[in-house]
Amino acid sequence: MQPASDEYIKSMEDPYRNRGYIRGTIGIINSEAQRNATIYNGQNSLTYFSDAFKPFTDQPVTRVYATAEQDFSKVDGSMYFLPRKESGLNLYNNGFVNNALIGQIYITFDGHTGLDIKGLTIDFGEYYPTVFTIENESVKYNYTNDKRLFVTEDIFDGTSYIIIKAVSMVNGEGRLRINKINFGIVDSFSNVETISYTLNEFVSPTAESLPSKDVEIILDNQDSYYNPDNPNSALSYLELGQEVRITFGYDVMGNGIIEWLPETLTYLKGWSANDIQVQFICTDLFDSMEGTYYKGLYREQGISLYDLAADVLTDAGFESEQYYLDPYLKDVVVQNPMPAVKHSEALQIIANAGRCALYDDRDGRIHLQASFVPDMEVESNGETEYSHIENVLEDKTKDAYAVASNNFTTVDGSVFFMPKGQNYLYTGYISESMWIGTEVGTMSRRLGFRIGTDEKYLDEDNGYWTGDMPEITIHLSAGFVSYGFKIDFRNVKPGEFVINTYYEEVPVETITIHPTSLTYETHRRFEMFDKMVIQFTKGYPDSRVFVDCIGIGNVTNYTISKIHDLKSNPTAIRMEKLRDMKIVRSIYSRPQVEDIELVSEDVDVSTINTTHIVYFREPSYHLSAKIENNENIKATIVDSSNYFAKVQFLGVATEMTVRLIINGKEYTVDENPYTKNYNQRGTDVVWGNPLVSTMQHAIDLEEWLSSYYLGELEYQFDWRGDPRVDANDLFYLELKDGRKTTIRAYENSLSFNGAWSGNIKSRAVVI
Repeated sequence: MQPASDEYIKSMEDPYRNRGYIRGTIGIINSEAQRNATIYNGQNSLTYFSDAFKPFTDQPVTRVYATAEQDFSKVDGSMYFLPRKESGLNLYNNGFVNNALIGQIYITFDGHTGLDIKGLTIDFGEYYPTVFTIENESVKYNYTNDKRLFVTEDIFDGTSYIIIKAVSMVNGEGRLRINKINFGIVDSFSNVETISYTLNEFVSPTAESLPSKDVEIILDNQDSYYNPDNPNSALSYLELGQEVRITFGYDVMGNGIIEWLPETLTYLKGWSANDIQVQFICTDLFDSMEGTYYKGLYREQGISLYDLAADVLTDAGFESEQYYLDPYLKDVVVQNPMPAVKHSEALQIIANAGRCALYDDRDGRIHLQASFVPDMEVESNGETEYSHIENVLEDKTKDAYAVASNNFTTVDGSVFFMPKGQNYLYTGYISESMWIGTEVGTMSRRLGFRIGTDEKYLDEDNGYWTGDMPEITIHLSAGFVSYGFKIDFRNVKPGEFVINTYYEEVPVETITIHPTSLTYETHRRFEMFDKMVIQFTKGYPDSRVFVDCIGIGNVTNYTISKIHDLKSNPTAIRMEKLRDMKIVRSIYSRPQVEDIELVSEDVDVSTINTTHIVYFREPSYHLSAKIENNENIKATIVDSSNYFAKVQFLGVATEMTVRLIINGKEYTVDENPYTKNYNQRGTDVVWGNPLVSTMQHAIDLEEWLSSYYLGELEYQFDWRGDPRVDANDLFYLELKDGRKTTIRAYENSLSFNGAWSGNIKSRAVVI
């Protein structure tokens, strides 16, 4: 679920909606040119603080160094002092900066030639050239310019180099700079050009199958911009895999002020056009992950799913900023090797073993995100001996004792006398610290003092705590997005408390609350956090803090209304009851046997071809290599896993064919199932994940999977749609009899043709 303003959420719930909007971009970029562009060609003279790579990527220039150029440096704090060349300090990205004033920048493509480039998009920065030329080996264009972002649709076919040469700069004697350059243009479209838009996305709640995201966009083409018969039209320069970004907006108040939602990044998969319209088909990252992961390795000491997923993604060519792995996965350790499967399938196996959802978000980042309500542990920084902080997370009635705390004890029989021993009743949290109040007018000046590590001040009508301000800290076993918070106080409420949330020890949100009753409840969204600290900052004279219960959120705050949202009654399908849930554990062992011949094959070798990779069908170890038909050539294994061996050949003097033998052992794999029974009749579910070997891992996985299968009802319905909804979101679905049931959408479809409409396939959630 994408975040949106409260006004947006309220307006979308109204019976009649305001106007919706779409806008998008198609990056008609020559990906080969973009990927291989370089300034390391002996033709440039750039400053030592230039960055040789980032202008060819999406990384912006945000910290500009002040240098000696005409009308350039500022003293308003927006520029930075330049470190000396010999300082050894890491330099901020300043893009390409020509060493001489004005000057030129010469770009080649790492030996690639004959590149056909339609258009250029160049960010020159604030100090741009006003007159300049761009040329390759066949054409030269002259340009005048009045802005930092320059875009041209001129064609540079047959390109092996591009020279950008400044003639004059907007600031006079200034250096030519390039913050960012794209070899192509970005075509944009909006409501005016859009005939229709359709999204179909799928996320398996149990990572049983790969996620998918398929988009169809149909645009008006009567201006023949995408002319299929014109070799110079934009259609001729489209490439598979180019970025397509779409975002939706909504006129929240009906006054023409549009609130735009986060855009969705997809990748071009295909297109077709005629004189009337052009159709683009787009998909997600997983669709293009065709490589195989062969690095599976049995590890007696184990490897965390976090590190294993990072290795799979690195092997697939992803940088760390292109994916998100739930830190909780660092605590899930496996021994078994990953089978030789596609990288996408390896991620799916890891997601299932880690009880995670696998998907790519709207920014195109791959996510392995914990998909369960995490375990919670609670602690305080001080409580009385008759307090039980561990009980506050349990939604049960608490006992209480008559104690000397102002306005707490009653004589209605609801509190108990304190026992002589320590056999205390089932109480909640009672703070050790007590609020010391002051009466108005007793202090003539402000008084400073310390409470814990914080410096506090008193004024004439505030008090302070006798010890540190009471705090309750709740630790979650995984990150969690919570919708709502509830706290029940016993007999007396504090004057003020603050909720602080953290994720990986980084502050997320701070909320200050002045409760007006003994129960405080909110249905607001708390962004992803794994720790919540509740600090009681103010109390009432001579009173402690008494907390009976704390509840961290329902799983969603989105209700699909029967009256306003549904276009027809939901179709409900009752699945067969779950009888037995069986998790198959794979136990690896090393048999006490002699080495066997794993591979025997002929390999062509030469002085420039001295390595060869061999792949195994079964997980193998104790590998060795030899050459059968040539005593002068030696074979050494230089890299290996349980599924491959990379062999280096030594002594090769000429081209020849050698017979390579790989010997080793194969692991023995025994299957040992863990089974849990739920009903006398029904269907049996057998689940095999090759990474699962320990009993505890099987128990955790079974509990997670069975919660899905115990939700026996599936619902499918047409509704009026909402562009902030994603597959795998949770909802309350309002039924015909007025009841609400919690559902998880595993398939989400959205259409737009000036208005939205949608279809959801979902399953009931057992919480």
